[in-house]
Amino acid sequence: MNIQQLTYIVEIAKCNSISRAAEYLFVSQPALSQQIRNLEKELGYCVFRRTRKGLELTEKGNLFYQKAQKMLEDWSRFKEEVISGTEHKKLKIGLGARVYSNRLFPRIVGYFEKHPELEVTFYTEAGLDAYAAIKDGSLDMALDRMPENEIGMEKCVCFAKELIREKQCVLTAPDHPLSKKGKASILDCREYTMLTGLEHSVEDRLLRKTYGEQNITWKRVIRSDSIDTVMKMVKSGSGIAIGPQSFAEYYGVMAVPLVPARQDSLYFACLKSKKKEPEIRDFQRYLTTLVSSACPD
Repeated sequence: MNIQQLTYIVEIAKCNSISRAAEYLFVSQPALSQQIRNLEKELGYCVFRRTRKGLELTEKGNLFYQKAQKMLEDWSRFKEEVISGTEHKKLKIGLGARVYSNRLFPRIVGYFEKHPELEVTFYTEAGLDAYAAIKDGSLDMALDRMPENEIGMEKCVCFAKELIREKQCVLTAPDHPLSKKGKASILDCREYTMLTGLEHSVEDRLLRKTYGEQNITWKRVIRSDSIDTVMKMVKSGSGIAIGPQSFAEYYGVMAVPLVPARQDSLYFACLKSKKKEPEIRDFQRYLTTLVSSACPD
């Protein structure tokens, strides 16, 4: 029996599923199942039983789970104590605007407060190409959007995990004519000033893809390297923007769903070669669990 097996038991109990636990732990499902079988053979009893709702702890398994949890907490405290005063592991993390609009940032800060062994630097520069920064080593990981048509290209180098998927909307001031519509098409937007990011930014590439398919020319385009500036201009009625539904509540604007429907996603990304590093693996697993509990659908 070892610490790793205790971690496996706790994760499976939380997920009620070996397949989901295997995904969070970055191990194959057969390998995880074999580890549990080996442990149960050593213990002399079953830790889990299968039900219609998934895996559940047996009576003895529940007792083992509670003790395993305490052991892992003690192990975490032990690690913190023995590394106290030593050089901390440094992490550079890029954060996109959707991290804030989906209210994830306070939870992320809370996570790292519980890991004093990690020295974290957040990069929130407007216009930052997070995926290019990951590939050249400027960032260790990022939480940001990625155009759907670029995911396949990036995956040859990057590991990308979708966290949150949102409807794309036309973002307007509360008293804007489009705000009264139940839905809006790109054609409905062409007579208004479009507010967007700098040329060749991710925001710009997505907007070009959206309207390029219909050969639309905007009345006027105003660009900014700051999403806060763009949204302030939207709120004041200076123009409209295309963005996720979560921006509406966060920035105090209106969100009119696009038709035909379009979706955009917030991704966790890192180099494939780094995804099994404990600090990165554990943080990604935390995020996946966090958004799964917040957005069960």
